[in-house]
Amino acid sequence: METMDMPDITQYRVHKIVQDVDFEGTPVPGLRGAFYRRPAGDRTESVGVYSYADDELFMAWGYVGEEHCRAAAARRPDGAWEPARRGCPDVRVLRTGDEVTGLAVGLADGGVRCCGRTARP
Repeated sequence: METMDMPDITQYRVHKIVQDVDFEGTPVPGLRGAFYRRPAGDRTESVGVYSYADDELFMAWGYVGEEHCRAAAARRPDGAWEPARRGCPDVRVLRTGDEVTGLAVGLADGGVRCCGRTARP
């Protein structure tokens, strides 16, 4: 899979911060999204940095108005960022019955990083 450079969010301005971010219409309690923007010619670049309990999990970026992410990168449990990859991150909402209990983020090595009250995907 093609890799690309991660954005330097110090070059962006905070657009908004959202608590309990939703994925595909499902709010995830405790998941925080910090969204950044900057002008890029006649378009606007956007970066979302997602964290749980102040632990950054992944970031995704592209242009405002696009339906899907251009690229994304996950943060490994050791704190290092994986190489950026094209497309949206591999993210899955975790549930216990009907209750949303966490989030699972797929890693490049095939592993999964979970957050929330769920210990496994």
